[in-house]
Amino acid sequence: MLHISSRLGFSRYAQQTDAGQLTRSLLLEPRATVNVKPNLQIIADDVKCSHGAAISDLEEDQLFYFRARGIDAETARKSLIFSFAAEVVDRFPNASIRKKVETHIRELLDPSCP
Repeated sequence: MLHISSRLGFSRYAQQTDAGQLTRSLLLEPRATVNVKPNLQIIADDVKCSHGAAISDLEEDQLFYFRARGIDAETARKSLIFSFAAEVVDRFPNASIRKKVETHIRELLDPSCP
């Protein structure tokens, strides 16, 4: 069970703020669960804010797509997990940190890789 409680706060001085909060979770085990609680605390009266949460598991049709092209199930699973993480990592502004995080994710997915 994973609990995610996130908070965005905007004081009365944060007029004309445009902000969004999105939590995406990928369930990797059949019994995995996620509890997401977004929290926006807005005191300013001229703001544009949104929040959302998405929870999914690995889609069977995505796995089938890989398998139909001769890619084994484990490689397909690792590729889908990496691509899910890459959506976040690709936004890191620092290339050096981005590369380190990508390398760490690859090592977690396949400890035999250097």
